[in-house]
Amino acid sequence: MSSTGQSPVPAIERAAAILDALADSQGVAVSASDLARRLGRPKSSTASLCAALEGVGLIERRESGYQLGRKLAELGGRYLSTLDEVSEFYQSCRRSPILSRETARAAILDGTEVLYLARYDGVQPLRLTSHIGDRFPASCTATGKVLLANLDPAVLADRYSRVSTLPALTPRSLTSVPELMAELDTIREQGWAIDDEETTIGVTCLSVAVGPPQQPARFAVSVTFLSSRLDQDLHLDDLIGELRALADRMASPLTPR
Repeated sequence: MSSTGQSPVPAIERAAAILDALADSQGVAVSASDLARRLGRPKSSTASLCAALEGVGLIERRESGYQLGRKLAELGGRYLSTLDEVSEFYQSCRRSPILSRETARAAILDGTEVLYLARYDGVQPLRLTSHIGDRFPASCTATGKVLLANLDPAVLADRYSRVSTLPALTPRSLTSVPELMAELDTIREQGWAIDDEETTIGVTCLSVAVGPPQQPARFAVSVTFLSSRLDQDLHLDDLIGELRALADRMASPLTPR
């Protein structure tokens, strides 16, 4: 309780909502009044929260408003540094004969979205729109689909029980829940997932889950490349093999290699 006898939780929730709103603005400064309007909160209390967040470095003031602050990057980096799996991800990518040249990512599932925690960029030129901390619909991504396939069936059904149409990022994205469920059955059988230009046209992504087969997985790892390279200088079996080796090392990051 605060000194006034009121719970501080609502203020924390409103502060978190401000941070989310600034994150959604993708680097464009937002004024306190605009934030108040977006969040449906009084301008005075929103301005006070912004001032408090600015005071501890979580947001920064610009001429036209506020942006996320550098303190968030510092905190995020410290959090990720505590995850042995993320450290192992980068080390293993550097040692991998194929993945060391490609773009690899590690992600977790949050509801029906996938959240990227790590990204390794090899020597192959590939410009991606996703960065660490970005979220995408799980149904459009290889990482998301392989993590969904490893969920308990009852949990999976509950997550999509109130979903009528899936978000589509390209014309190749799955748009119905029955389509998604059918693909998840295939993923369970083969043990890996593919994003066949469902997030970005011309780009393919392969993914495997980190952990025992058909059990809830904490992470998924993926490799992303231009679709035109598959079966030319990249081969499906080789890529899946290296992803599985990476997943095994992440599952036991403290085991000597």
